[in-house]
Parts: sequence; structure tokens; C-alpha cells
Amino acid sequence: QDLLLLTKNCRVDDYSKGITVVLSADIDMSGTDFSPIPIFNGSFHGNGHTISGLSLTPKGSRQGFFRSLSTGAVVSDLHLEGTIRPEGSGRDIGAIAGINAGKIENCSFRGNLTGSEQIGGIVGTNTLTGVIDNCSVYGVIYGNHFAGGIAGKNAGVIRNCANYAMVNTTVEQNSVSLQD
Repeated sequence: QDLLLLTKNCRVDDYSKGITVVLSADIDMSGTDFSPIPIFNGSFHGNGHTISGLSLTPKGSRQGFFRSLSTGAVVSDLHLEGTIRPEGSGRDIGAIAGINAGKIENCSFRGNLTGSEQIGGIVGTNTLTGVIDNCSVYGVIYGNHFAGGIAGKNAGVIRNCANYAMVNTTVEQNSVSLQD
């Protein structure tokens, strides 16, 4: 219930400034109506706990556990398990965040992730100020353009990370219809 309330309150970026969230147990999100946390600007400490049963299938872009992590955001020691497969445009899709301008450290994702552009196991897009450190990904990732194990598109820093996921291992041939 606290996590669902956090999602609701983080619709305004000022709410999470200076806030610290600490997980004290594993959480199973199976069967819940969880929506991504819209924007986060505080510290989220997973304490090595796992949020499992995550199923994100909303329409649109910028999808992940967090839609956007601001420059001051820090997410650490969080492990996610589940499926992220948004309908519609599907740009900037990542398990931890759609777009990261903060710091993500010691996190992992295990599951399936699908989107259109900028698709990554940890983040869809890692901006110039974004840092991803000591993270790992397991499962299957598929994207039409800019797909990667850790980040779909990176302008920041990625270090000490490991991808064990299969990325675009199925072949989909682009085709052009000449009937018209």
C-alpha cells in the first residue's frame, strides 16, 4: 500500500525532493494495479530486497518502475522481476527507469522487456548526468531500434555492469509493401 501511495504522490516532482524510501521486505506485485512512479528525485534504497510479479503494460513511452529519475535521484540495491511490455509508442523503456539522469547502483532485473526504441534492461535512456554502476540483467530484451542489455541509449556513465539477457535474438525482417 505504501508503494502504491508513493506512485500517486510522485506525480509532482517536488514531492520526492529529499525523500528517502527504504524497502524493509520483498514485495510481490502480482495482481496489483501498479503504475510506474512518474518522476523521482530522492533516494530509494532497496536494501537487497526484490520486487517481483511486476507487470507493466500501460500505453505510451517512458516506462519502467520509475518513468524518470531526476538528476538528484539515487536508486540502490533494488532487484526487480517481471514483464515490461507497454502498448503504443514504447520509447524509453527500462526496468528500473525509462529515463535516468540520476544514479542507479547495485540493481538488477530478471524478466522480459519489449518496446520500440531506446530499450534497455536497466534504463531506456541514460542521459549525460546518468550513472549506472554495478548492475545486472537476466532474461529477454527486444526492441526495434537502440536496444541494449543495460541501456538502450547511453550518453552518461555505465561501469561494472553485466548483461546476461538475450537481446534481439529473434529475427524480424523489415519489409516494404510495393502494392500501392
